[in-house]
Amino acid sequence: MPNAYNTVKSYFDALVARDAETLIEMMFLATHYVKIGTDADEVVEGSAEIAAYYRNHVASTEDFSIKFIKLDVQERDDVAWFYTRQIWKLKWQGTPEEFVMRMTGVLEKIDESWKFAQIHASIGASTMEDTL
Repeated sequence: MPNAYNTVKSYFDALVARDAETLIEMMFLATHYVKIGTDADEVVEGSAEIAAYYRNHVASTEDFSIKFIKLDVQERDDVAWFYTRQIWKLKWQGTPEEFVMRMTGVLEKIDESWKFAQIHASIGASTMEDTL
């Protein structure tokens, strides 16, 4: 049986691999699903736009790598949550970028599988040197 920690790690592996279909499969298809990204208009509420969001995300990235600074995943019964700080290096829509990504999220266990019900991302205000 998969645990929440492995599910969270698999999410980031799928991001780096640009595997939209795996990312879509990991999301909880429910009206209470929420994904808040780093751009002002990057909000997905409910599950109707999950597929389009992740297909666009992976189509817009190249040369993606993630270095974990911190990852904490907790699970209790059928609910889990995570917090992570990472260094993301990628080309976003052709432009090289490097920044500290901070993310939190909530997962729910559905039929013995962990699914993301909520994800929130923000870019850290600190410099890269502050994280090393």
